[in-house]
Amino acid sequence: METEDFLRVINEIDFICDDIDEIKIQLDLTKSEDKKILRAIENVEKAKKILVELFPNIKSLDMDVREDLESGLMDFE
Repeated sequence: METEDFLRVINEIDFICDDIDEIKIQLDLTKSEDKKILRAIENVEKAKKILVELFPNIKSLDMDVREDLESGLMDFE
């Protein structure tokens, strides 16, 4: 796997959160629905944080990919 594959996944997570937020803005949600959507966004962001920490530490990756991921994911921490 290449560094770009991992970085694409992280970037797509950002797009997903933005899309969910955009949907939330466009709908007339109840308080309960709004809380659930916010909780969903928070959980996706937690997953992103886990992946940002995990990706550069995957032992089966080549060392150069791990180093590239470490530097490439600094902006996401």
